Amino acid sequence: MSKIVNLNIDQSLYQRLEIHFKNDDKALEQFIIDAIKNQLPNLPAEPKSNENDDLESYLKKGETGSRTYGIKGQGW
Repeated sequence: MSKIVNLNIDQSLYQRLEIHFKNDDKALEQFIIDAIKNQLPNLPAEPKSNENDDLESYLKKGETGSRTYGIKGQGW
């Protein structure tokens, strides 16, 4: 499933792209997709875990009755 992304670029860069691709929108689109893929080769395929999962695991690290657990449990 594809998503639409709007990019705001400065006028000079747009003119360079327009000259290079001669109004070939498909070629311009593919160029942008390839550029992004090349710049982010190690981007994980799945989204980062939920923030609540991180908080829950952080709270579970402290032992019940310990001072650090109390601080964590009270959200200080």
